[in-house]
Amino acid sequence: MRTTLLRAGSLAGITAALLAGSAGVSAAGDAVTGSAFGASASVSVLPGVLTGDKGITVETGQLAASSSTGPASASVADVPLKGLVTAKAISSSVVTGDGTVAAKASVAEATLPLLAPVAGRVPSIRVISARCASADGHVTGSSDLAGVNLGRLGTLPAATGPNQRLGIPGVAEVIVNEQVQRYDGGLEITALHVKLLDGDAKRLGSGDVKLASVTCGPSKEHAPQAPPRPGPGQVVVVPAGAPQTGDGSLAAEG
Repeated sequence: MRTTLLRAGSLAGITAALLAGSAGVSAAGDAVTGSAFGASASVSVLPGVLTGDKGITVETGQLAASSSTGPASASVADVPLKGLVTAKAISSSVVTGDGTVAAKASVAEATLPLLAPVAGRVPSIRVISARCASADGHVTGSSDLAGVNLGRLGTLPAATGPNQRLGIPGVAEVIVNEQVQRYDGGLEITALHVKLLDGDAKRLGSGDVKLASVTCGPSKEHAPQAPPRPGPGQVVVVPAGAPQTGDGSLAAEG
């Protein structure tokens, strides 16, 4: 099963386009910033959740991290993350230009032993990726998951918008295609965010695991924007009698 998730409810494609044809050349002061990392974990796990009886606390920091200030790319192979998550490889990269930035992060062949007690099996995902781009004041982004099996945690729809939530109330929450608008106008996208919920039904522990995360900031000067065009899956209703309908009927175009 392949699941493709895009910003603004788009149902087609996985590419965040870098707006290469911007009008004019950005000055040095309009430089934009970007960052990316493959995985991070900040988790306290209760005894018995993982193999063995002892609980553990894990603080990995950002693994395979890159940014517009360097390094431009990074990768790590055979990622164990203390048994919480395994992955064959994680990587990230950030490319900058005149007033533009593009960032991407990916995780290959991931498993989530951390969620096995509540999922009924070890969840697995073949490909997890996120990307974003910023140019001429526009910030776009998307994430992509393929080969997803989350067991009892639920099934992802074939396509959806940002911030799809699955999980077990009070125990764990899985956020797919998490998108956070930053105060400065930048966009942070995490392809898969696992939250352990420290509530009354606490059965696993508490903390967060993030897989494939990118951030792109806006340029300082925003060029005039054309009216937004509907993307695939969006519907624009044209009132009856409008010139677009021709015969005066109600029309919709998608």
